[in-house]
Amino acid sequence: MILQDKVALVTGGTSGIGRATAIAYAKQQAKVVVVGRRMDEGEKIVRLIQEAGGEAIFVQADVTKEADVKAMVDKVVDVFGRLDIAFNNAGTIGENHSLIEQTEVEYDRTMNVNVKGVWLSMKHEITQMLKQGSGAIVNMASANG
Repeated sequence: MILQDKVALVTGGTSGIGRATAIAYAKQQAKVVVVGRRMDEGEKIVRLIQEAGGEAIFVQADVTKEADVKAMVDKVVDVFGRLDIAFNNAGTIGENHSLIEQTEVEYDRTMNVNVKGVWLSMKHEITQMLKQGSGAIVNMASANG
C-alpha cells in the first residue's frame, strides 16, 4: 500500500469530502487523524476506520483558533511521532449565499474558516514537516469554497 505507515491528518474530517478522504487514506493503510469540531461525528469515523482494521484517532479542534491548531499538530506528533500528510479541508459556505444579503459577521466567519483556518493549519503543519525533513500538504476547497 502506497500510504502504509504514513500519518495523515484531515481537517473537516467529520463529513463530506473530509470523511471520504479519511476513509480512503485508511484503506491505503495510513494512520489517520480525523479533525473536526463535532466529537460524535469524529468518533464515529474513527470507529468505522478501526472496525475495518485501520488505525485512527479523533482530535477535536476549531481551525480558526491558533491554540486548537497547534494542539492538533502536537497531538499528531505525540501519538504517531510525525506528520506525513496534511489534508486541509475544513470549510464552510456560510449561512447566507447572497453576497448582497450577507452580513459582515457571516463574511468574517466564512473567511476565518476557509482562509485563516488553512493558513493556521499550514503554519503549524509546515513547522513540523520542516523538523522531520518531509511531508505533503493538500489544501482542498469544494465548489462552494
